[in-house]
Amino acid sequence: MSSGLVNHGLRVARRLLSGTVMKAVKEYQARGEIQQEHFHLSSRVYDILPAEMVASRALPPAGPVRSATWFVPLNSHVGFGGMQTIFRVVDQLAGLGVKSRIVVCDNNPGGLDKIRAQVAFYFPRLAALEFQGFRLRDDSVENLPPTDIAFCTFWETAYVALRFNQTGRKFYFIQDFEPSFYEGGSFYALAEATYRFGFEGIFNTPGLGAFIKQRYGMSGLDFTPAVDRRYDAPRAAASDRRTRIFFYARPGMPRNAFLLGVLVMRHLLARYGSTVEIVTAGGTWAPSDYGLAGVRSLGLLPGIDEVAALYRTCDIGFVFMLSKHPSYQPLEFMASGMATVTNINEDNLWLLKDGENCLLAQPSPACVAAAISRLVDDPELRRRVVAKGRESISFDWGRPLDEISNFVLTADCPVVGVD
Repeated sequence: MSSGLVNHGLRVARRLLSGTVMKAVKEYQARGEIQQEHFHLSSRVYDILPAEMVASRALPPAGPVRSATWFVPLNSHVGFGGMQTIFRVVDQLAGLGVKSRIVVCDNNPGGLDKIRAQVAFYFPRLAALEFQGFRLRDDSVENLPPTDIAFCTFWETAYVALRFNQTGRKFYFIQDFEPSFYEGGSFYALAEATYRFGFEGIFNTPGLGAFIKQRYGMSGLDFTPAVDRRYDAPRAAASDRRTRIFFYARPGMPRNAFLLGVLVMRHLLARYGSTVEIVTAGGTWAPSDYGLAGVRSLGLLPGIDEVAALYRTCDIGFVFMLSKHPSYQPLEFMASGMATVTNINEDNLWLLKDGENCLLAQPSPACVAAAISRLVDDPELRRRVVAKGRESISFDWGRPLDEISNFVLTADCPVVGVD
């Protein structure tokens, strides 16, 4: 790496410290205040007793499965990532005759009509799906109707599921190592404790499953997610335009290292100027606030169709992921014909093969920018990475959905946990 590139990185870092980091600190403090208020409102649900854990594990053997309760967080983005995966499974079970009830857990679980409409749009078979709000600070699980099996889908909903004993089996649908969403502290401890509740796990990706099983002794099934077929379409011609680079920008999600991405984009603009085009999506932010004139921010796109259409116009995609799941972005980049760049993360090496289906780099802005530059400067390398990326993913959701449904509909299995 040239000394000029390193010196430029130091100058960029100093400029960031003049104002951008202070803005980030204020945003972080605001998030902390929101978390404290949420903790105050929800403290009753987190305050569990050893006897409640014993009672949860002493459920009678499960019989035939005809009904399920799903405890989900309040999230209106049904068309993306983890939430869509959850409803894919709900839809699969509906096709097998299992009637599901969706219990939306929040302190103020409003907006159910919006979620219901989105689910019906993406999954027409679920148009009549039953939704129910559950106020974490007030409502009692004893008032919920019984079902044959139950699922929690986020660490907070695991506390609700722990007390829901009107069921035969309890599953924990785990899609990331959620304690890492927080700094080491109260929320980290509360999230981590849920892996010791004794539920059966369903783990989104082999790397995440291996980690949870080994560290916490959970039993369960891991699966490899597929990619929506809407990403599989002819790409826009690139011969008459600049190389287009995409960054998955989420200022509010620490695990996506937004500030590191800001520095990467500064490196790229300093090296290439207007000979490349940088586009971002994923969250709302103003490039001008970070000295990134010329970068285009599209914010949060409304659905898969819009995301897929954007990805098929981009040549290179980079994303940071600092937890135990690679996120869906590398999979979608590969499906869309983009060359993928991301940070080294040992838990995701089941998918990411450096120099083959992607380029991996240390989470240093200069290192990531250097990896992207290799792809900008070497079209042949880019073509090879794109081709291998395409071979690494599947558009067939049938296999993982069959694996999950077979797992949850079989006879009762031993539950492993740590008190």
